[in-house]
Parts: sequence; structure tokens; C-alpha cells
Amino acid sequence: MVELTNRDIAVLVHLRKANVDYGKSIALNTGIPLQEVLQILDKLESMGLVERVKGGKTLKRSVARFKLSNEVRRHHVYYRLSRSGELLVRTTIRRGRP
Repeated sequence: MVELTNRDIAVLVHLRKANVDYGKSIALNTGIPLQEVLQILDKLESMGLVERVKGGKTLKRSVARFKLSNEVRRHHVYYRLSRSGELLVRTTIRRGRP
């Protein structure tokens, strides 16, 4: 099993707060460089902890909490926590890890 770093956990926690977000926004909010965030997202997706958001051409603000406008065209790849990612974040927070 692959060990999760504190930065991996930070991305997961951010996605829990944001509900849905994309790489550049995650990088800005966590302070992790964009290239590293993209690598982390690939790693977490391969582990089944995050999943790409599929659907239409627009994304509503009610879904993506950090978006500033009410509805935007989707020109980024958006991610959200999978069920197993949500459970992992819950147990990690309960244990007191960042």
C-alpha cells in the first residue's frame, strides 16, 4: 500500500471543503506547487480516493463551493472525493492528523 504524505492529505481535506475543484485552484488554496498538485491528484485517482467529475459543460457554484460566479463553463478537469476518500478524510481528521 502507498503511504500518504501530509500534502496528499492536504489535497484530500481541501476537496472535502470545496466539494469539487480543479488543480490550479487546489494549488492556490493549499500552497502546494501546481505540478505537484497534479501529480498528487493522479496518485489519489489511481488509489481510488478521488474521481474526475463527469457531466455537462457547466458547473454550478452550489457544487463547486470555491467558484466565484454562479455558473461557469467547464474548461478545467474537476475532481471530487470518492466514497473511500471521504471515509479516509473522516478517520484522518478524527485521529488528529492534518
